[in-house]
Formats: sequence, C-alpha cells, structure tokens
Amino acid sequence: MAPEYAMRKAITEKVDVFSFGIVLLEIISGQTNAKYEANQETEFLLDTAIVLHSKGRLSELVDKQMPNEHVVMKQAKIILELAMRCVDQSPTLRPTMSEVLSELERISN
Repeated sequence: MAPEYAMRKAITEKVDVFSFGIVLLEIISGQTNAKYEANQETEFLLDTAIVLHSKGRLSELVDKQMPNEHVVMKQAKIILELAMRCVDQSPTLRPTMSEVLSELERISN
C-alpha cells in the first residue's frame, strides 16, 4: 500500500504506480508481497527489495526459475529498477503510468 494512502487515504495516480511496482516485484521475484509464518514477523517483499537495492544487490531478487539467459536477466534487472522507481516513498519521484508503459515497451523490443 502506498505510504500516502496508508497515512492520509490520498488516492492519486501515483498510488496506482506504487501498486504496479509491487506487482512487478512479485512477477520478477516469483514471490508474494508478504510471507506469513507462524510465530514469526511478517516478511515483506518491498522491505527485502529496498535492502538489496541499497546494497547494489537487487538482482538477487530475480526468480531462480527464470531462464538464465543474458537477455532475460538483463530485462529482469531493468524491470526491477523500474519497480523500485515505482515504489519510491515520494510520489513525486515515481514515474507516471505512461512512463512505465513506455519503459516496458522499450524493454520488450
């Protein structure tokens, strides 16, 4: 959930961008947004992504079942970087959905 929605119930286009960024993280990582295990704290994919991104190790999130081909891995890493821009804490720093679409189209060509 986008921080601005969680705190102020503000609904904007950038809330959708945030949510789409979470979906991109889930698709590329093959993981769900949250892991619930008995007697343990809930582990959130976004928290893991933020830590790995800050350490320059975001590519570790790529699903191990994804084909290990250079082109596929390159695209996956670009999509992960796009996802991280989408989930930026500041709505003004997130891309618009049109920019996200343009980037995804560029990657697929």
